[in-house]
Amino acid sequence: MAWYVVRRLLQMIPVFLGATLLIYAMVFLIPGDPIKALAGEKQLTPAAEAVLRARYHLDQPFIVQYLHYLKGILTLDFGTSFSGRPVREELQRAFPITIRLAFLAVFIEGLFGIVFGMIAGLRKGKLFDSTMLIASLVIIALPVFVVGYLAQFFFGVKWGIAPVTVTGKAGLSELIVPAFVLGSLSFAYVLRLTRNSVAENKSADFVRTATAKGLGRRRVVTVHILRNSMIPVVTFLGADFGALMAGAIVTEGIFNIPGVGGTMYQAIIRGEPPTVVSFVTVLVVVFLIVNLVIDLLYAALDPRIRYA
Repeated sequence: MAWYVVRRLLQMIPVFLGATLLIYAMVFLIPGDPIKALAGEKQLTPAAEAVLRARYHLDQPFIVQYLHYLKGILTLDFGTSFSGRPVREELQRAFPITIRLAFLAVFIEGLFGIVFGMIAGLRKGKLFDSTMLIASLVIIALPVFVVGYLAQFFFGVKWGIAPVTVTGKAGLSELIVPAFVLGSLSFAYVLRLTRNSVAENKSADFVRTATAKGLGRRRVVTVHILRNSMIPVVTFLGADFGALMAGAIVTEGIFNIPGVGGTMYQAIIRGEPPTVVSFVTVLVVVFLIVNLVIDLLYAALDPRIRYA
């Protein structure tokens, strides 16, 4: 197991380098001059423009700029935005909020998706199964912003049981409704994925063997059916955690959450490549770590899986 972890960590190095190089190239090689965008309608003097280009290494070749950027990432020095504020402060402010939001969304979609999907899979073809399939299709068909505005209206305005917008502290109680909105689409996928996996494993040979040996219904369902059905679900939940962090722009915009999505959106509008690149790079690291954790969970879910 230890050697497998080391090997996976070594495999992450070229993935990290390739992803960061691609991100840097896409952001910094797009048409336009970031210095002129920073100045706006004002006209910079040649001396001031030269100082700004030297500060952000824009007067050097692309590969040299990337190496400066990579050095800063490895030393946790993310530089400063064009507004003069350290990008590290933006990261420290925004990422904890979005991480809490994404964790809560994954918990909600995982808990309810697995429970409802397991019941639907065990009762395949019956009323509950048909109801869950129809409900999941309705959720998938609804755009996230529609679910967000409906939840904001009913929970916040009409019933008054949740805040309409989130304060700067973004406590867990304030994030419940946004997390429900953020994880609504993934909940439908988790439900259907669990339902199909449980329905398939319910008629597998190892389940019939366990039943023939006289094992109780609860043990057969929890140990044999559910445990073997969780591998694709865990894979989806792990990948979805990173996707929720990167795709929370709409939800954070609706509920005025000062997280990663809102900060990246504002940075794109203001034309601040250092902020955008730094945020996306941290998201890449999150994706890599989550995928490593998923691979390690496989051995716990299925004893047949061994890493040598």
